[in-house]
Amino acid sequence: MIKLLHMADVHIGMENYGRLNPESGLNTRLHDFLDTLDEAVDRAITEQVDAVVVAGDVYKSRDPSPTHQREFARRVLRLTRADIQVVLVPGNHDTPMAAGRATSLDIFRALELPGVNVLRRIGVTRIATRSGPLQVVALPWIVRSVFMADDARKNLPMQELLENIGGVIDEALQEACASLDPAIPAVLVGHAHVFGARVGAERLLTLGNDPMLNASMLDLPGVGYHAMGHIHKHQAVVTGQRAVVYAGSINRVDFSEESEPKGFVLVELQAGKSEWEFVPVKARPFLTIRSEPFSDIPTDEVIKTILRAGPRIDGAIVRLQLAGTRAQLSAIDERELRRHLAEAHFVIPIQREFTDEVRQRFAGADVQGRTPLELLSLYFERQSTTINTDRREQLLARARALMSAGE
Repeated sequence: MIKLLHMADVHIGMENYGRLNPESGLNTRLHDFLDTLDEAVDRAITEQVDAVVVAGDVYKSRDPSPTHQREFARRVLRLTRADIQVVLVPGNHDTPMAAGRATSLDIFRALELPGVNVLRRIGVTRIATRSGPLQVVALPWIVRSVFMADDARKNLPMQELLENIGGVIDEALQEACASLDPAIPAVLVGHAHVFGARVGAERLLTLGNDPMLNASMLDLPGVGYHAMGHIHKHQAVVTGQRAVVYAGSINRVDFSEESEPKGFVLVELQAGKSEWEFVPVKARPFLTIRSEPFSDIPTDEVIKTILRAGPRIDGAIVRLQLAGTRAQLSAIDERELRRHLAEAHFVIPIQREFTDEVRQRFAGADVQGRTPLELLSLYFERQSTTINTDRREQLLARARALMSAGE
């Protein structure tokens, strides 16, 4: 039996909703992500696991700062000194757009550090752990621009291109797994979007042009556990005889993850089968407080709502949403509200919804099946009184450029 610790989407460098820690000089949100990463590292050492597999997105950026690289390297060194193999599979945040450029993880491979395995290509790698050999099937993030550089594919419609990429991945995985030894434990470590995986509403648009893999595509003979990253919500997507398991992000990134538990997965892996357990960590809490004052003293009403949240505010990242008439919300003393939110770690700008002003909303039929660009275009059309046609086209052109740059 091989013992694994599976984590993903560590996102070192995510500093939204943070502030400077005067003692360390680092952003408090960097500390958040490092603290939960330390929980995973400590557990790996305590449990004496044989390998830690990281299924992509170690960093927020494909060009991490020296500080971020230093902090991750310290954790890797702790693991290897404890005789734990470290397996790193690049995710989309780790991978450059150009195929010839190094990923943010390739420095570990270039230094040839014992016990550190950076797997950048689809294929099988055999790793010697202290409990015996382990076969790792790698499925790193596939860069779409590489396929678009091919003359035979560059003019394909987006949906057809994504289906084409899925077919190439399927074929490559089948070919790679043909070489697996059925007597040796095998794990697939991948960073991809499997059809059926659930994502938060606020993250939906960022995933709109992902290649979507059918879960059955990963139902590979001989693979006992599927360790996945990319989707931030911990979940298991059933495929054939076993599940595709998303560890989820190690800490909360935005309010779409407010109610999601965060953590890592402990796995006992044998040839062709596994048992696993999700282990929560102490992630920074996110809290939404919504109030709809109706009286002539709206400030007092909102304060009562805040007080009902009680100790949940302490150390949380708080979003206060107010709904009411313009007159009511304009009369609210924001300084008084913030005084009652003083124990929060961070309070984002207060959000106001004026109920006496007509607002156009999208119906479900309007957005279903649309691409992010189509949704943005639809939004601009609904704002025709404030955004003229020329300006709309300029904004859409800029959006296309930004989306292309992020692939």
